[in-house]
Amino acid sequence: MNLRSTVVYSSIILNLLLIVGSNTMKKKPTPPECPFCDYPADKIIFQTENVVVFNDRTPKASVHYLICPKEHIISIKTLSQKDIPVLVEMKQVADQLIAEKFQKQTGIVLGFHSPPFYSVKHLHLHLLVPPFTPKYKKHSYTSHFGGLWFKDVNSVINDLYNPVA
Repeated sequence: MNLRSTVVYSSIILNLLLIVGSNTMKKKPTPPECPFCDYPADKIIFQTENVVVFNDRTPKASVHYLICPKEHIISIKTLSQKDIPVLVEMKQVADQLIAEKFQKQTGIVLGFHSPPFYSVKHLHLHLLVPPFTPKYKKHSYTSHFGGLWFKDVNSVINDLYNPVA
């Protein structure tokens, strides 16, 4: 297989993954197997009426919190403008945690994995405080190629406020 064929093949596969990850996923009722819908109360770090915060079970940084809406939302690809208030609240909770616990820390990352590049089908905002472990994991939480696999929280909110026609 030559380089041109490899590039074309890779492009086709990537487009199929993006289609599967975005167009076929709609909001669904809470599935009984969702680990984030009924998270154990003793493991919750912080919560509001609409949002819970807990440690990632496989942390990729010195601090790796997940901030989840209590309502079951599958991913950033299923969001609509009606979800803006909960996204803003998720960001406010992250900002509050940063102000209270990590105000002198730099390089903090806030964002979402884009389908199909995520493991739990329940919207969750990553709050990561460096250093990353291992160091190369920082690349998994950086918005490359226009947010192909990871998208900054502000970009997600702005995209909902300003939808492309």
